[in-house]
Amino acid sequence: MGKRIITYGTFDLFHIGHVRLLKRLAALGDHLTVCVSSDEFNAIKGKKTVIPYAQRAEIVGACRYVDNVLPEHDWDQKRDDIVREKIDIFAMGDDWSGKFNDLGDLCEVFYLPRTEDVSSTSLKAFMEALRDEQLKEVKHLIETLNSKAAGL
Repeated sequence: MGKRIITYGTFDLFHIGHVRLLKRLAALGDHLTVCVSSDEFNAIKGKKTVIPYAQRAEIVGACRYVDNVLPEHDWDQKRDDIVREKIDIFAMGDDWSGKFNDLGDLCEVFYLPRTEDVSSTSLKAFMEALRDEQLKEVKHLIETLNSKAAGL
């Protein structure tokens, strides 16, 4: 039996960084399980997603590098998942470096570099800035129209 890998994440606004991470994870072995954070778990973490869990899980599962998708409901399930799924490698992006070293008694723990300059957080910030800019333009247009209407 080949090496089995597991990773965890929210995978909101699926982007090239996600694809590249999953490709590198899949290259570590023969079977990749991805645990996608549920909407309820994201709420506990203080995260708000754009895409609901069922759709995020379906998107991740459609990626050719992914063999299995499971829900992530809480921080503590990782140990049970590793044992149940017979995992050889637990891997995460290096923004989590050192956070899961305690799992090293069950399997190898790897932290892989993230794709530079792309993240769901940066995409959300860009969309919010774009929305704010558009709102300013609309307010200015309304003010202009109101001024013209007042002069009639």
